[in-house]
Amino acid sequence: MLAMGKYKSGVEPYMRDGMSDEFRESMTALLDDLYAQLLNHIAESREGITEESASDLINRGPFTAEEAKQEKLVDALQYYDELVTALKAASEDEEVQVVKPSFERKRTVPDMNSLAGLMQLFSMLNPPQRARAAGENQIALIYASGPILPDIDSPFILMSAITPDALKKAFQKARTDDSVRAVVLRIDSPGGSALASDLIWREVMLTQREKPVVVSMGNVAASGGYYIAMAAGTIVAHPSTLTGSIGVFGGKLNLKGLYNKAGLTKEIISHGQNATLYSDYGGFTPTERERVGKMMKTVYEDFVSKAAAGRGKSFDDIDEIAQGRVWTGKQAKEIGLVDELGGLDTALSIAKEQAGFAEDDKVNLIILPKQRPLFEQLMEQILEDTEGSIQLPLQLASSHPLLSMLGTQSQHIITWLSLFGFEDGTQIVTILPYDILIR
Repeated sequence: MLAMGKYKSGVEPYMRDGMSDEFRESMTALLDDLYAQLLNHIAESREGITEESASDLINRGPFTAEEAKQEKLVDALQYYDELVTALKAASEDEEVQVVKPSFERKRTVPDMNSLAGLMQLFSMLNPPQRARAAGENQIALIYASGPILPDIDSPFILMSAITPDALKKAFQKARTDDSVRAVVLRIDSPGGSALASDLIWREVMLTQREKPVVVSMGNVAASGGYYIAMAAGTIVAHPSTLTGSIGVFGGKLNLKGLYNKAGLTKEIISHGQNATLYSDYGGFTPTERERVGKMMKTVYEDFVSKAAAGRGKSFDDIDEIAQGRVWTGKQAKEIGLVDELGGLDTALSIAKEQAGFAEDDKVNLIILPKQRPLFEQLMEQILEDTEGSIQLPLQLASSHPLLSMLGTQSQHIITWLSLFGFEDGTQIVTILPYDILIR
């Protein structure tokens, strides 16, 4: 494995027994900032608690309910029915109703022995989107959630993913529709394929040339997730968003030992010094390693150059804060990687203003990419498949609620298989090289 950027530490678990100094420095700074934000939020939200006392409370916790009330961490101790009664009593002149969120509503189990039950199941798996009013004043909201994968037809892809083809169609629709005055791109992605990220970056760049594009970053918009954001005119992030990680790493899966343990042997006849570059039956030769390193350096320099152009900075300025280092949204604003701190509502407000709307103008929101009904996608796949086997198309897989039952670890393994596990795999990626779990 090779890496570009001294903080791009995703390969360390395979090459070291412990963290490098750079990795430890990066993670310590990241957690320091998130911890400081946590103390600030507690102090601002709870009367009588300062940042210093919040730190002391964290050190002394966890608390019982009564202790939490004494320490002013909670306001009251009530059973649920007592809470409902208190809410209703607080508004004597108004009728108060407590409505359960949609995910708590009971669903009837369809009868799978009938066609009607089967159609009911299709409707449950792919609920219709709410109707959106058509009009001249529209803002397109484009969602990009999950790892960034190339447009490959793989049965391993069973989770929500971002692909160039789907995002291209969404941006082309927004770009060519005269009624769409601005675009908000909502990103929640650790990145993925370098090539796929670049193809999506181009669509963002082409759209930004014609109408305002505002990025709204969710929990994570790092590496390739930042790559697809940096062509936008304005980038908005939450203070605790994980972003940056401008860096590249790559390699391949060397399965020779596994094959040999299973009693399998491959014989390879090659022409060309680097013909076995992507072979899973051996590591890199010196010349292959040199070529992969060269390709990775080119991708990294292109990444930094495009970030510099998007941010209005020099290559050296971005290179200094790149190196694969992950920043919080708050840190990213301070160093110029994002423009504003806020959520999706902030991004929509900025897009509305940049589109030339007045504050009180009524604006219609259209959601892209547009999803087709599940049954229609299944039928199309059956008709197109000349071999007679049925595979879930990527668009279907990304909206399939049952597939979300896969554990997070399984989804990450599938992502890595999609990026590195095939002869035509990507090999060079811009993806967050580790998972950060804040408990």
